[in-house]
Parts: sequence; structure tokens; C-alpha cells
Amino acid sequence: MVPLDLVVMIAWDSKCGENLKHIRGDVSRREIARRVASRGIECSQEYIRKLEQGTATVVSTKIVIALAQTLEVDLAQIMPGLRVKLSPLFVLSVANLPE
Repeated sequence: MVPLDLVVMIAWDSKCGENLKHIRGDVSRREIARRVASRGIECSQEYIRKLEQGTATVVSTKIVIALAQTLEVDLAQIMPGLRVKLSPLFVLSVANLPE
């Protein structure tokens, strides 16, 4: 396994987008973008739309982790094929960003 803190971008596909949209449910993209931004990560509602529609082909590791944390799900629920190891320091650094 590759430690996720060594990976900058991850391949994204339409299945990941469907998962993200399903997990997001009735929460607006604008609200998700606001919550992600409160963690210090830039992610517009337009970019979330592109992720959900599968038109984005790669995603920043920090964005996908922030989305998972914002939606309170495990990263594997959004990207089931992803098998990585999160180092404790990386998880703490992303989790402890101001909200």
C-alpha cells in the first residue's frame, strides 16, 4: 500500500461521482463546499458537480479526504476501489484544520 499522504491526486470516475452524490443526499453542493472550505480546503460547488457527474478525471487527495470527513463517511464509501494507508499524522493534520 502507498501512504495517502504521499499521493497528491487520485483518479476519479463516474462511479465515485455516483457514490458522492448518493452520500451527499439532500445536502446542497453549496453547503458541502462551505463545510469543506471551513476546513481550509478550496472546493467549489461547481467542482463538486463535476465530481458527481464524473466529468472530473482526477481529484486532489486533500479534497476527497475533506469531502469524506465533511460527509462523515469513510473514504472507501466514496471510492470503494481505493486501498491506501492513511498515516496518523496526515489524518490529524486534515482533521484539525479549522472549521
